[in-house]
Amino acid sequence: MKRRTVLKFMGLQLALPVLAQAQAAPTRKRFIGCYVPNGAHMVNGDNGSWTWADALQPLEAAGHRANTLLLRRLYNGIPGHDPHWQNCAGFLSCEPMVLGDPGVARCGKTLDQYVADAHPGSIRSLEVGGIYYHVHPLNDHPGYSNDYLNRISWQAPDKFRSPIPNPAQMFVKLFGGEQGSAAQIDYLLARRRSVLDTLHKDATRLSQRLPASYRPVLTSYMETVREVEQGLTQGGFSCQPNLSQPTQDFSSPNANYVLRFTLMHQLIVLAMQCGLTNVATIMYGPGVSEYLVFPEAVGSGAGHHAVAHHGGSQSSIDRLRQMNRLQTGLLADLLTKLKAASLLDETLVLYGSDMSDGNLHLTENLPMLLCGAGSDLRFGQELVPSTRRPLADLHVEIAQALGLSAITSFGSAAAGSTGQPLGVRA
Repeated sequence: MKRRTVLKFMGLQLALPVLAQAQAAPTRKRFIGCYVPNGAHMVNGDNGSWTWADALQPLEAAGHRANTLLLRRLYNGIPGHDPHWQNCAGFLSCEPMVLGDPGVARCGKTLDQYVADAHPGSIRSLEVGGIYYHVHPLNDHPGYSNDYLNRISWQAPDKFRSPIPNPAQMFVKLFGGEQGSAAQIDYLLARRRSVLDTLHKDATRLSQRLPASYRPVLTSYMETVREVEQGLTQGGFSCQPNLSQPTQDFSSPNANYVLRFTLMHQLIVLAMQCGLTNVATIMYGPGVSEYLVFPEAVGSGAGHHAVAHHGGSQSSIDRLRQMNRLQTGLLADLLTKLKAASLLDETLVLYGSDMSDGNLHLTENLPMLLCGAGSDLRFGQELVPSTRRPLADLHVEIAQALGLSAITSFGSAAAGSTGQPLGVRA
């Protein structure tokens, strides 16, 4: 009798995330998808400022160039669909959004959710963002749901996952409002032990009903469970948080912008370090970001969307480039925290935007980075395919690098994958 058969008999599929640490796992099992709107200063889709000397300089300064694969000539999008909407909702699915009824949002299941299926945790995935919910005039884009501008994670075509905007709310989601390192550890251990206790009780009842020939399989299975339990009891829990519930004011999208995300990064890394989840997505702004001004970093002036539509104004271009560097600086902070927690080797981080030249709504040569560690992927290099390639080809390679070998195609229609390797592997 196979172990999976026993599990189905017990009805304990939900316990599998608890046991994941005791099973053999692929080298990489964690994924973080990071989205920024409005592109970079890439006139007509040329590389423009999307170089190590300009927009990527914060990554270089933080020592992460060797952990970053710079990708060129990737495109995404569906003809006739405004890319602010389409390439936000379809950033991780490369599926067309459904238009017609602004009250109905439908897109495609996203890469992060496929990873969550393959590498489950007690929390399926974390969604960060929602600094504010952008509501666009429907007379401007009739038939477009505003959710397409505010959601990048879709568990199913008709089920988006709403991001959490406030670090204090994220803290409560993860730790139940408990304060201090010791309390956090106790809370997490108690949560896991409660699942293990249920497992033991169900296994005992099952053992009484199983034929004698099946009992050794169950005994072996429960010994594995016991090893996990002993690891928790004996301090084998590899989590040492040092963070209390945030109390800063995050009510305004332009207040404490950098602090908001550096705290969110810390919480994501902590959740992964504690084994709560293996998947996260981060929206550093909604799909238009009209009201993001970044006064703390770049001073007062026009908002993110407005400077992306710069019309050739040098002052707007300079402001856009500052905003680009600010947000790649956030990526550098995330990578630094993952590396400090010894998680970068097991994690792939995708960072990218919905368009290249926001002034033209151009969806060619998207600014796109893949970050992580390991000599099997071409980190520290620049990948320039011989022909333009759909972003979906990258999603296929990411999925396979995370052990999802069954995924050989991704996306559909004009945004669908080609079936050919992109060249991410070394």
